[in-house]
Amino acid sequence: MAAKILITVATLFYGLAPLVADLNDTHVFHPGWTPHARLHMVWLLGTNSSIALLSLYLLWARSQVVLSAVLGVCVMLGFWIAVLSRQTYGGALNDVGGITTTILGIEANALAFSFVVILLIVGIVLGRNRS
Repeated sequence: MAAKILITVATLFYGLAPLVADLNDTHVFHPGWTPHARLHMVWLLGTNSSIALLSLYLLWARSQVVLSAVLGVCVMLGFWIAVLSRQTYGGALNDVGGITTTILGIEANALAFSFVVILLIVGIVLGRNRS
């Protein structure tokens, strides 16, 4: 049960928090973004939220603990690929004029999604030990 709870918390975070954080003028409705960039942002939000819904279904209706967590790890892997390669494409963790938040000297998105990855990995370990 602990694995399911940890994975649920992580899944709700990666499935809902970006919707709350990004459906505004700093992302989807940013006046400086091209229409095509907005399409990609909405696509990303829709894909990640859909994967989160599938993950929760697999977790609670099918008891597929490890698969549910691995789906979340895949979503987070996409985030970390974007973060680690941002200098190659001119990306940034925050938008100019947006809110820059650090916690203990670490950018808030990186810290939060590190926590999500840790929850998912612990969920995988606990879920595998259950079998």
